[in-house]
Amino acid sequence: MSSTTPTLKQRAYHGFKEYLFISCYLCVVFSLFAVYKSVILAEHHIAIASQGFALLNGLALAKVMVVAQELHFADQLKAAPLIYPTLFKSATFAVLLGCFKILEETAVGLYHGQSFNESITAIGGGTLKGILSLMALLAVLLIPFFGFTELRRVFGEGKLERLFFTSRALPSQH
Repeated sequence: MSSTTPTLKQRAYHGFKEYLFISCYLCVVFSLFAVYKSVILAEHHIAIASQGFALLNGLALAKVMVVAQELHFADQLKAAPLIYPTLFKSATFAVLLGCFKILEETAVGLYHGQSFNESITAIGGGTLKGILSLMALLAVLLIPFFGFTELRRVFGEGKLERLFFTSRALPSQH
């Protein structure tokens, strides 16, 4: 059984598909966060409209995830039962995304002449408790994503997608 190395075009296409999948997932998650935040703030008569930022965050953080996956970030538990790599990747990617978000907010804040503390107030209020809470939420929200990707790795390329997205004929009952 010979395994062929994918061409650059095939790798780019696969990477783009992964990016779209991750982007869609993160955009939905961040949009739901933004809607929930606006509902809570509306109860206190504070208007907020941050759906555009949810989309931009989803696109930016999806790129971070694709690059991290290509660099085999958090791939140490491949041979373990699926629950371990799923939970490990969810936790480590949540920390990675949280750190990237802190760096991003800091860079934007510094560009606008803000201090570090002023820059990160958008992330969980800028407190350690708020930032860790956000990372914990991200870790939990990444469990289904990494569960799906680990199942896809075990079943083989395309098999899990076919199970989810193509109709299956039920066996006839006699």
